[in-house]
Order: sequence, then C-alpha cells, then structure tokens
Amino acid sequence: MRASYRIITVFVVLLIQSCATPPGTKTKPPLIPGSEALQLEQRKETQAQEDPNTYLQQAAQASGATKDLLLLHAANIYLDRNDVDNGQKILDSIQNPDNDQNIRINRQIARAKLLLIRNEPRAALQLLSFSEILSSKQQTRVYRLRAKAFLDAGYPLEASKTLIQLNSILTDEHDREINNQAIWQTLSLLPVTTLQQLSQAPLHPDFAGWVELAIIAKRGQVDWQHLQQAIIEWQKKYPGHPAAKVFSQQLGMKQTELVERPQKIAVMLPFSGQYGPVANAIRDGFMAAYYQHPRIEDRPVLRFIDTGKNPSAIWNDYYDAINLGAQFVVGPFLKASVTSLTQTGELDVPTLTLNYSQSNDQPVKNLFEFGLLPEDEARQVADLAFHQGHQYAAVLVPQGDWGERLARAFQQRFEELGGQLITQRSYTPGANDFKRPIQSLLNINQSYARYHRLRQVTHTKMQFTPYRRQDVDMIFLAATPRDARQIKPQFKFHYAGELPVYATSHAFTGQVDSRADRDIDELYYVDMPWILDPAPEYKSMLLKLWPEEERYTRFFALGVDAYNLIPMLGRLQARSYERFSGQTGNLYIDPLNRIHRELLWAQFIRGVPTLLDINQLSETLNHVPPEQKPQQD
Repeated sequence: MRASYRIITVFVVLLIQSCATPPGTKTKPPLIPGSEALQLEQRKETQAQEDPNTYLQQAAQASGATKDLLLLHAANIYLDRNDVDNGQKILDSIQNPDNDQNIRINRQIARAKLLLIRNEPRAALQLLSFSEILSSKQQTRVYRLRAKAFLDAGYPLEASKTLIQLNSILTDEHDREINNQAIWQTLSLLPVTTLQQLSQAPLHPDFAGWVELAIIAKRGQVDWQHLQQAIIEWQKKYPGHPAAKVFSQQLGMKQTELVERPQKIAVMLPFSGQYGPVANAIRDGFMAAYYQHPRIEDRPVLRFIDTGKNPSAIWNDYYDAINLGAQFVVGPFLKASVTSLTQTGELDVPTLTLNYSQSNDQPVKNLFEFGLLPEDEARQVADLAFHQGHQYAAVLVPQGDWGERLARAFQQRFEELGGQLITQRSYTPGANDFKRPIQSLLNINQSYARYHRLRQVTHTKMQFTPYRRQDVDMIFLAATPRDARQIKPQFKFHYAGELPVYATSHAFTGQVDSRADRDIDELYYVDMPWILDPAPEYKSMLLKLWPEEERYTRFFALGVDAYNLIPMLGRLQARSYERFSGQTGNLYIDPLNRIHRELLWAQFIRGVPTLLDINQLSETLNHVPPEQKPQQD
C-alpha cells in the first residue's frame, strides 16, 4: 500500500513504508495488505546513526558481562539499520549468554527483532515468550515486538490486544496517545462483523471500549448522521477510557476527512443481452443503498446507460456519461470493457468499474477496479486453513482457467504464510464420477497398484484396505455447488474423512438449503457478510422489495457496495490501514487502485453455513508451536 501517514516518537514509530532494506536482503509483502502502516518498532535504545564500531572496539578490550552488553549495543545499532548480516554475526559472537539472565533476555529480544526483519513473525513469537519477570524496559520492547509479529503474521486482533496491554505500562501521556493511534489502526483492519463478535465476549473494559468505538466508526462509514451522537454516548459510557480525552473527540472529524459525494453519477451496465439478469441485480442493489439514505438532499442524480447493445463501443458510452454531466461513473461490468478503459493513462472523471482488467501493471488515474474477484477468496481460504494450524495442502480444482487461477492464488498465499502445497489434481466439472482424480490426489491408486503387484508375486488372495497418503493435513476444493455436493462425501469414502476440506463461496448457492447441503457438512469456506452476517432483517427487507434478485444475491451485494464505496475511495486510497466494512467483504485498495475483499470464515453445520466465532479462533494464536511434517506413505 502506498505511504500516506507517519508518526514518530521516542517510543513508537508508525511507518507507512517499510524501513529501508540493505542490498541483498530479501523481503516479502506483508501478509495483511496495508499492515506496513502499522509496523511497530521496539524503542531504539541506541540511535541508528551511532557508530557500532565504537562499541565493538570497546568490547574487544572488555570481558564477561561488560563485553556482552557492548556487543548487544552494537548488534542493536545494526538491527536498527535493518542490517541483518552484521546484527546476527555479533549476536552469535556473544559467549555464554545464559550465565547472565539479563543478557540472555536482551539477546533473545534482539534475535526476535532480527527474525521480524527477515519476515519470520511466527518464529519471532516463539522467542518473545518469557517465564522470567522482565524489567519495565524489557516488557515495553517485548510488547512492541509481539504486536508487530502478530500483525506481520496476519493476526491484527492479537496485535491490538498486545498494544492495549502495552498501554497499561506506558507512563508518558504523549507515548500513550501514539500507542492509541496504533491500537486504532490495527482495529481498523477488522470487519464490523468480527468486531460485533468480539463485543459479545467478556472483555477487559479498556478493550471493550476500543471495540465499541471501532463498531461506531465502521457503522459511521455509511450512517454519518448518527456518528457524532454515538461518539457522545460512548464518551458517557467510558469516561475514563484511554481514548476518551483526545482520540474520540477527533474521531468524528477524521471519519469525514477525504470523503467526497458527487452530485451526478452515471451507471454503465449491460442490461441487454446475456448479462442482463446480473446487471439488473447490481442496479437493484445500487438503488437499495441509494434509498437507505434518508436525507433526500444527499442523494445524487443518477443516470443509467445500457452497455449491452454494443459492448465494443464502451468509449462511446463513457463519453455519453461525461456529456450527461456525470461527476462519477460506475461501470462497466464486462472484463473486456474494463480492460479498454485501462489503455489510457487517465480518465476524465473518477470511475469505479465492476470487474477487473485482464492485465494492468500500472494504475490509471481516476480508475478504480472493483468486483467479486475469485482469487481474493482463494487467498482467504489459505488464511483460514493456515490459521487453524494446517501446513500441508492437497488441492483439487476443475479443469480450465478458473480452476488454475484459484489454485495459483491459494498456493501463493499459503506459501507466503509458511505452508506448502504437496499435491494438486484437476477434475472434469459436471461429471458424475470423481473417483479417479480423488484417488490420484490421495495416492490411493498407488496403494491399489502395490496390492496388485503383491498378488501377482504371491499368487494368493489377501485382505486389503487401501491406504491414502499421509503427508497432507488439509484439502482445498474449488467447486460449484453441484460438484461440491458430490466430491465432498467421496473424500470420506476414499479414507480421507478426517482431513478438513476448505472451499470458496462458489461451493454455496447463497440460499440456505440444509437438505441439499448436508452433503457438504463440516466444509470450511469463506463468504461475504451479505451471506453470513447475522443481520437477516436488513437483508430480508431488501429482498422483499427485490425478490427476483435472490438468485443473484451476491451481485445485489456488489451493487450495494458500489454505491456506498463512492465517497470512501479517497480515504481508502490515502490511508493504507483503512477498510470499508461492506456487504461483499472488508474492502481495501492496492497500489494499482484495485479493490480487494477480505471475507468471513464459516463452516457448514447440519447443512447450514455458520459463521466461525473469532473469539474461539483467537484463543489458539498466542502460542504457535512448530509442526513436524507428516511422513508420506
């Protein structure tokens, strides 16, 4: 995400851009997009501009604990500069650190920082667990590093909890206020559904206050009218809260910064032709959001343009919208039309497309790409599976471009997290028998082959039970509802019933049918808040007004978000930690002005998709022991 915000104090440095990395040091993108805005460094006990050679020379003349302390000082200077090689070399040279508990602890903290620079946050968390009583200075350094490690590992909730613990030991008011900013940015990464789940659990009063304030801010992204009053009520409820004095008072103003509401909007959709039903659903969702705003004076003038009659004339339609006075354009929907718009360096007015270009490696000024990108879902499946402790994946996808795209996206994220793709197979979509690809995926065909060879050698009949491969601990399945309902039960039939199976939202129709979906019971999957958020009265009310759209319910949600996103684009673009809690997901913008979705996690229970409880998931994250790879048969 692009750099846009920086606060520097003696204790905490909030960086939009990652620290400069010396030549030869490899870095990875953050696992949480935009989390580099929240890179929390430990307090620099020595300034990076100091000469480490001074301390190395002094250490050469010293001995014992004095020498070790001087070496630690020099190592920390190198680490402050992100110089991993020299930092590690000095840490390795410290002799017998266990003889002095203070030196041993400080060396362990320095090693954790080194691991974070190397982008190994889970390993750093292992080092940042102490049974000894730490000094105040050591506690502060550990809390900051743990917060950074949790964030880099993909756990913003745990990072925020750690920063709230840090608040309790900070003594300087200014340092606390800066820490409050860090807490707020980590909580801003969470969707409102997750925050609502947290609010239902027993929480420390300070944490409960932060969560409630974050919910208010998320709701204020759409319902601005009640934002200020809600903040006032919050201040009455939490008068002694760390955020009550300054932070909450500024929140209302910050929520409306960089928010622009165009007065005239043109919506370009293919109402004619094969995509007409989808276009109608998007339009109806757009209008549902439009009528949600009670103040008529806040509603823009809308113009709808049918791009389905001649899809190749997208530029004509675009300039028709401009000539109608549009200050903002929503659409087009067809991928080829979106790609056409990316062939220029700048568009006349801000434009939010409803699909993604085929290839675009440079941002186009005034162009934002938004849609239901399947790769986003595959990456979220990787997050869920890895966060539940799985590291060795088998992947089964349909033949064709769509399946390959999902497999690549899953593999990329799973390996970024530290997992490994062990095997991948494809199947023919719509088939009635999936035995061969499943047996190949699980190596059961090899088990049968060994059995037949043994029979040929011994010339005797023998009792035989096929044996599946043992080097995978999960399965990622990309499938439509029909195929998923047939494939999922066959895993159990082929001796893999204990392996958890994960899928994207494509395995679910979007309409609850517990009888039909019993076949995918226990399946873990990801989906949008529109489907999973327990607020049925809002959804049911809208679907009563537009009952014909239930079949295209996810595109209806796309239309809702397309309208609500328009005034938020400036904030999302300027603040990398910002997320918009939409109906299609937790939305953020990447450097190419593409909008991505972070989805909710669920599991089918008795044929019904059930939202996973974040409170139960977070209990397993504080200690992440290394796992041994299971052996192949």
